[in-house]
Amino acid sequence: MKATNQLTNNQTNSSLSHQDFVIKGLHCASCVYTTEKALKKIPGVTDAVVNLASGKATIISGKNIKESKIKEAVRDAGYFAEFNKEKKEKSKENKILVVKTWFSIAVAFLIMFVIRDVYFQFILATIVQFWAGWGFYVSTVPALKKLQANMDTLVSFGTTIAWGYSLVMIIIDPAVMSYFETSAAIIAFMLLGRLLEDRVKNNASKAIKNLIGLQAKTARVIRGKKEMDILIGEVEVGDVIRVRPGEKIPVDGVIIEGESSVDESMVTGESMPVDKKTDDFVIGATINKQGSFLMRAEKIGRDTMLSHIIKLVEDAQASKAPIQRLADVISSYFVPTVIVLAALTFFGWLVFSPVGFTQSMLNAIAVLIIACPCAMGLATPTAIMVGTGKGAEIGVLIKDAASLELAHKIKTVVFDKTGTLTKGKPEVTDIIVIGSESKFL
Repeated sequence: MKATNQLTNNQTNSSLSHQDFVIKGLHCASCVYTTEKALKKIPGVTDAVVNLASGKATIISGKNIKESKIKEAVRDAGYFAEFNKEKKEKSKENKILVVKTWFSIAVAFLIMFVIRDVYFQFILATIVQFWAGWGFYVSTVPALKKLQANMDTLVSFGTTIAWGYSLVMIIIDPAVMSYFETSAAIIAFMLLGRLLEDRVKNNASKAIKNLIGLQAKTARVIRGKKEMDILIGEVEVGDVIRVRPGEKIPVDGVIIEGESSVDESMVTGESMPVDKKTDDFVIGATINKQGSFLMRAEKIGRDTMLSHIIKLVEDAQASKAPIQRLADVISSYFVPTVIVLAALTFFGWLVFSPVGFTQSMLNAIAVLIIACPCAMGLATPTAIMVGTGKGAEIGVLIKDAASLELAHKIKTVVFDKTGTLTKGKPEVTDIIVIGSESKFL
């Protein structure tokens, strides 16, 4: 909780503005590097951090930057910024990705093993290329305009070459073997990878969802002489709230009438309930165990302790370890290097090998596709999300990724509590019988 208090104080004392939003279309460390570079060029922005695993971005500035300017900068980089993204919209996008993925897999299978008519192959492969694979072009074109490249550039180059070559071949001579299945299969596997990638991201962010789930959904407020249940978001500072036994305390506040014992284990880690009386402070999302009491709401929404804990975990997940920054820089040069190597592969096989144009082209495509650096950029942020998330689940709050990276060097840990460490779950260790054992049995 010291880390939480420190974060709260830092946010209160700082004059800098932090703006969080979601970026769509990030798939590799090169994407992150390009986007951060674009955001830092916005006048007034002092720093920008983009997290590949969560897709979230944070910009720090002297004053709030207009959302339109942020969206424009991100769009020019080839991606899309979204504020207050709705869950329904995200769910819809996931469903579309699933449809595109399985359609592409089916088409690749049919072209490889079932369909022999090259014109029918062309129709199906074209749908995959420019419908299922359209996202690759959306990301590639803006990057090329700025003489930059990312993972989508490799995919779009490789699949377009295979599709375009096959189209030329069926125009010249339909009897010649085409490679429509190559472009369809590559897009199918890339989309399948992104589907699995989304699943990993969702699993990694479960800790945040679990923390949010701790919050009460409603509060029983007394306004005038009426007692009513309202949504937690409608509670105002100063509202008088009744909390009954077994209920979650809705927000942070002070008891004004009554007394009880409160389970604060989700905040303090203490397994035993804490006695509370008039004028004592109670924390939102903790559980009232026994008595009923009235409390006055003091902190609501983002000001509650639970919200600060959630913010701390989110900031830790979004932060970058030093090694991740190195991977981002390497990836920014990696993609252009791969394109050069693919070109050298093509001309090398074409000039110094008897395999001919077609095989040289396929070898170049293989270099483009196999070299996609998505794993290099995704591994570190995903590990950070999982690590900080697991820590939050067991009550360990990790301030940032740099702290997590340095944790393996810890030699000595000093605990400033009571000196007794427990699991937080009482267990029976001994049974002592008072009096005669036979009588007890």
